[in-house]
Amino acid sequence: MTLRNLTLSLCLLGIAWPCSAYANTLDDVKKRGEMVVGMEAAYVPYEYFDAGKIVGYDCDLAKAVADKVGVNVRFVDTAWDGIIPALYAGKFDVIMSAMTITKERTQKVSFSMPYGDASNMLLLRASGDPVTTADELGDHGVGAQLGSAGAQVARDFEAKLKGEGKPGYTDLKLYDHYPEAYLDLQNHRIDAVVNSLSSLDVVMKDQPGKYRMIGGIQVIKAYFGMAFRKDDTAMQTAVNEVLAAMKADGSLATLQTKWFGTTMDTPNVMPSMLP
Repeated sequence: MTLRNLTLSLCLLGIAWPCSAYANTLDDVKKRGEMVVGMEAAYVPYEYFDAGKIVGYDCDLAKAVADKVGVNVRFVDTAWDGIIPALYAGKFDVIMSAMTITKERTQKVSFSMPYGDASNMLLLRASGDPVTTADELGDHGVGAQLGSAGAQVARDFEAKLKGEGKPGYTDLKLYDHYPEAYLDLQNHRIDAVVNSLSSLDVVMKDQPGKYRMIGGIQVIKAYFGMAFRKDDTAMQTAVNEVLAAMKADGSLATLQTKWFGTTMDTPNVMPSMLP
């Protein structure tokens, strides 16, 4: 096995290793004149297909970063469950796909400073549903996207319920994409969906009167970040400088208002507590 392949294998397994096989990503991007961004284009309004083109908040933000670096940007649609391995396989330079910064993921990738609110909430049907608080989720069906932070939040909350002597869910159903979960919620196949506040705000805005939203399922504040290969520090630093400048001059807030109708408060440093 070559040193490069050994490095990639260890990185994919989450084993500590100086992942120098891609340590000069920023230089490569500048020489190539293009930043290639991996994302799963199925998460409105962050990234999704519209008339055959990938658009969304993450796309606009990635374009802004690429402009500051002085290169073009290209998006690669990638299945969510394989997106980190694809990063280490060199399919793209960075991941920008509404990826929640979690303790588990920080063992595999490095993150930029937060650029979006990823705190999870519960989406419920607007009427005819007995659930009024998160603590009443026992004996109800819950849904989330496979491999998402919401899925882990749902698992952790069920464990909390059981630890308190309360019943767990009747089912935790995991979907390839969130829209499938929303459809099952409307059709009474499940009773709640766990997803980020910013995404659910858009769902409720686009389908008024169908849903309601409550909190209580997640205590620790969560954020989205751009993901890099471990030790790809030059790329991480360049992106953080752009994000900090965009927060300072209000251009990040302008993008948030465009896609969400509101702005989000995000820190310029990694939170001390991660979900």
